[in-house]
Amino acid sequence: MSKRIFMLLVVFLMVFVFAVGAFADETFIRIGTSSVGGGFYQIGNTIAQLGNRELDNFNFTAVTGGSKKNSLNLAKKEIELGLVQSATLMDAWNGTGSFDGKAVKELRFVTAIYPMPFHILVNNKAKIKSIGDVKGKRFDFGPVGGGIEVNANRVLGMYKMSDKDVNVQRFGRSEVSEALKTGRSEAHIWATSIPNAMVTDMVGSGKVGLIGLEEDKIKAIVAQYPAYAAAVIPGGVYKGYENDLSVVAAVGTLLTYADMDEEVVYRITKMLYEHSDFLKERLNYFKHFNMDNALDGMVCPLHPGAKKFYVEKGLIKE
Repeated sequence: MSKRIFMLLVVFLMVFVFAVGAFADETFIRIGTSSVGGGFYQIGNTIAQLGNRELDNFNFTAVTGGSKKNSLNLAKKEIELGLVQSATLMDAWNGTGSFDGKAVKELRFVTAIYPMPFHILVNNKAKIKSIGDVKGKRFDFGPVGGGIEVNANRVLGMYKMSDKDVNVQRFGRSEVSEALKTGRSEAHIWATSIPNAMVTDMVGSGKVGLIGLEEDKIKAIVAQYPAYAAAVIPGGVYKGYENDLSVVAAVGTLLTYADMDEEVVYRITKMLYEHSDFLKERLNYFKHFNMDNALDGMVCPLHPGAKKFYVEKGLIKE
């Protein structure tokens, strides 16, 4: 072997070892979100952008999912972080609802992201003035495994109905608007931030309307499901709705699994709050993201890494 070839092999080996070492040191963070175009999808991608910018040797990737799917994938460690709405989290932790008898005790809380008031959307030609009017109507439950289905069943239950009393449809987030406008869907419950651009467009078309919930139904839902809270869509937010609409709200939460590395979760939690301006500038969903609301919707234990950060900031005691 010539000296030149030998030196080339040495250089190649050094580069290979360095590359493998760098790869081994990289921490991969997969974030379970929602279907493409949904709020969780946008939130996950924004967190991934921030993480890849701020944390060296971390590789953040947002993957599609849904509240139920993310809960199950966290338990299987197929993702490191997952966005889950609080009502689904409550079912997963307690083994109720669609998790009947199969509690997911591996889940751990990181932070609340945003309040999610229910936007109860209806096709105006369907003449739906109350959830009580949806029997036999085409009701969009969203993709299988998402939080939309949980919310819809909970609300229907307050009116002595279930999914068997409606014509269940399954539209992805990017299809919801057109389906409601054309009547392929006649009702849909979207827990999202206020205002929401897609809702503004739908209502502005004159083909889609918003309805509220009766006060007795709100009290019943909140009493039975503590992951929800009474909420209001303020008058004037959407065209043609000058009076407040009384509804309930869930909370969009960020979760991980029980034995996720404590230091990793601490660094991610710290990053989110130290760079909250970045998040708020890029996405309206982070409008209410702050330390005061950090533990909203927490119906499972707090992860030690997140707890470490909140103790440092005086939010909770050791």
